[in-house]
Parts: sequence; structure tokens; C-alpha cells
Amino acid sequence: MKNPYWMLVGFILFLLGILSVIFSLVGLKIDILSAVYGKGVWTLLFQITLLIGGIIIIYMSKLAQEDDGE
Repeated sequence: MKNPYWMLVGFILFLLGILSVIFSLVGLKIDILSAVYGKGVWTLLFQITLLIGGIIIIYMSKLAQEDDGE
């Protein structure tokens, strides 16, 4: 996880997750996630997984960058 691109991947996952949750509250859908919509509870679980997974990847990437600095 020492590659700085992991932070970008984590940020994109987090952004995609938060936008999909917010958009679903107002009735909009993101085309990238069209295969997931309409699955009931699984849609919400997938969105939460995107959020948490993105945060974890960002955190692990930040931790690896701090270890390189010492």
C-alpha cells in the first residue's frame, strides 16, 4: 500500500459511495452503479461497503506514506 495511487483509488471509492447514497435519497442514480440498483438491501450494503472501503484504503495509504517518511 505504499503506492500513492492507492489514496486516489480510495478517494474515488469514497466519493462514489457518498454520492450514490446522497443521490439515492433524492431519487437519482449513477450510471456506473446501474447494475446494483434495484436489488433492495444489497444496494445499500454495497454503497456502505464503498464508503467504508474507501476510508480504509485512504487510511492505509496514509499510514504507509507516514512510515516511509520516518
